[in-house]
Amino acid sequence: MFIISLSLMGLFSLPAFSGPVLKLDANESAPFWSASLPGNGMCGEIVQAMSKAADVEASISFKPLKRMIENDANNDLGNPAFFMKNQEFSAVIPIAVYHVSIFYYLPNQPHDSSAMPLEHLKNHKVGLLKGTLVDRSSFEQLGIQFEESYSHQSMFKKLRKGRLDMVIEVDLIGQQIIRNLFPDEVEQFGVAVMPRSDAPIAVLLAENQPDSIALGKRLRDALQQVRDNGEYQRILDKYYSSETLPKNYFNQLDRFSYLYAEAEE
Repeated sequence: MFIISLSLMGLFSLPAFSGPVLKLDANESAPFWSASLPGNGMCGEIVQAMSKAADVEASISFKPLKRMIENDANNDLGNPAFFMKNQEFSAVIPIAVYHVSIFYYLPNQPHDSSAMPLEHLKNHKVGLLKGTLVDRSSFEQLGIQFEESYSHQSMFKKLRKGRLDMVIEVDLIGQQIIRNLFPDEVEQFGVAVMPRSDAPIAVLLAENQPDSIALGKRLRDALQQVRDNGEYQRILDKYYSSETLPKNYFNQLDRFSYLYAEAEE
């Protein structure tokens, strides 16, 4: 992990804190996490808002996914079900919810995006970022094989060239990558939303984080505070339109928060 440079500190305009210091690792995954976006992206803004409310000084270090996986003593930001396979955490605080979609390049795979059963993926070359799909049981039962990657951009470049038939990716991340890599071909990419693909994005506190249990409660209370005062919704509105934000988003977030809070007791 690294200490945020003075130039980045200026972006956050952090006051002098007397409370705990929290260093977090994230993988570049715009628009959820990104060093190039204001506030480090949607989840970066949420982390800063809740940290400020909790009087906690938080910094985010962006690292390759492989390094995050190999480090079993750090505080992570991401899907807890993925990171908990390699590391023990003392507290897990879900802060957002993501959904997964199937992306394809229409000139190569002219599908009807309104309906794509999982069976259709069989005998196709399917790209998948390591950690995107934690539960693969339903896919494996159908004999669907994946080509895993540590790079979002690499998968979509292969998709465009026909080296992959489809890519399974987090919805907002896939849309952002397509806009960045192929701004003139956005309409050439199809998207099919995968049902029941909701998963949490969480702050995961390592066992060696000082006072992690108390800090976890402090952050949970602060997250509820920024939800109650409307700041959380204002952050979401920057990244989702009223049409694209799932109607049950907050119900899903509450469900994940309850499940992980119960697991810690």
